[in-house]
Amino acid sequence: MGSYASRIASVSNIAVNSVYRTRKRKCIEEDDLDPESEFIDRTLQTPKKRKLLTTAQYIYKTLFQEEKGSDVTVLMLGKAWRLHKVYITQSPYFSSMFSGCWREANEKVVSVEITDPNITLDSLGTVLGSLYLDELSLEPKDVISILATATLFQLQSLIDQCTEIMVETTNIKTVVAYHNAAASYGVPVVKKAAKRWLEVNLLGYGWLHPEILNEITPDLMVELITSPDLVVMQTEFCIYMMLRIWLFIHLQKKQEIMQIEEFFMNHTWTEPFLTTEEGKEYAAPFKSLRMKYLLLHHQDIKILYGDNLIPPDWLHDAYKEQWHHLLQIDAGKDCGPRQMSEEEFARGCFRCGRCVEKGGEHIWRWTAFHFGLDIVTSLDTTTLRIKLNHRTDTEHIQSNHAKHNIIVKVSLISLDEQRQVKHIQNTGMLRLSLHKNEEKQVMALDKQLTYPLYISVNMQVVTPFATTEEPKPQQPAPIVMVLSDTL
Repeated sequence: MGSYASRIASVSNIAVNSVYRTRKRKCIEEDDLDPESEFIDRTLQTPKKRKLLTTAQYIYKTLFQEEKGSDVTVLMLGKAWRLHKVYITQSPYFSSMFSGCWREANEKVVSVEITDPNITLDSLGTVLGSLYLDELSLEPKDVISILATATLFQLQSLIDQCTEIMVETTNIKTVVAYHNAAASYGVPVVKKAAKRWLEVNLLGYGWLHPEILNEITPDLMVELITSPDLVVMQTEFCIYMMLRIWLFIHLQKKQEIMQIEEFFMNHTWTEPFLTTEEGKEYAAPFKSLRMKYLLLHHQDIKILYGDNLIPPDWLHDAYKEQWHHLLQIDAGKDCGPRQMSEEEFARGCFRCGRCVEKGGEHIWRWTAFHFGLDIVTSLDTTTLRIKLNHRTDTEHIQSNHAKHNIIVKVSLISLDEQRQVKHIQNTGMLRLSLHKNEEKQVMALDKQLTYPLYISVNMQVVTPFATTEEPKPQQPAPIVMVLSDTL
């Protein structure tokens, strides 16, 4: 009996446990299918992010913006800046001011006189605030003011940041301002980048934008004109034509507006303008022109004398030199330069150039100014070549030398969207000996070059007088009188 009851109890327990486990499993499965439960689980398992105020941000907000705990007041541009010595002495300017050897060391209020017009309240706020931060974001439109202020407070890291921004954003709207700022605040990297932009773009692009020419001072114009790296479009005479426009734009500030050709055709000066009191201010760039290369075509000379800008005595030596070269070539005494130093070449070479808008076959020539030499230049998508062309049917003077030497330097330049140099390829100084109708390859084009392509060519085709051996003076022959009986 007891044995039977035990078996019944055991069976009952098994049944109950089985039912419980079955219900529990069903409940779990139902919970798994509950969308609300799923959402809660995801919510509990998803990390909660919140941007906390960093230490630097807290310091900037509390100490600089709210001016809490200030221990010194600095008066600048009519505003009292309540600052903290422990932060602003990161600047060598303030560090020196608050050292023991200066009166301001123990002052609670100090005054700093600001005379630089480029330094503004905004730039002071940015630069002083940077001493409380661990990073700073600058906008290019503010960079000159920031550079001026950073230079005053001798903050080299901020100056370096301004330098990077200025180099990256040099373009037609910023180039002259950047150059002038770099010259004022001693930033040679920026000055070099701005000058290079102007050297490449002034004659092919910049002269079309009066605002650029208006900003260029006579001193800067002299730097550009005398540069051996100036990219000249067409010939050297184009530099004179660009200077005419530059002068016209500057003079229009003082005179009624008129067209440039009308202005020069109806000018009222009776003596060379650059010798007048008004003109002397603009004389230096014109005096920097390579005068001998302005006298190579009768139409160019007509423009020179019609404008009456350059005094004749500036041209005297140029006429003399060109005529002497022509006589040397005609007498067979000069077949072109054999050797020149880079400095001598850069100082006296003829500069010319082209802009090729798209790839393909291109041919052009330079003739009259080579004293009868007919130089033909050919460009395709892979090479650039130079040929000494010899044609008997040309009207200009022909050099009959069987061979002629020239020294050239060719630069090919591709630009980016801001007209900064993207890629440049050059030959360096290259001496070529060319026979009649002989063509030589000057360079194979890099694949990185893109169009439009600027082609800058510097050439020397005659031996400079400085290196020409002058004939030694000879004793004059005795005068012999011959008498004749015949009349």
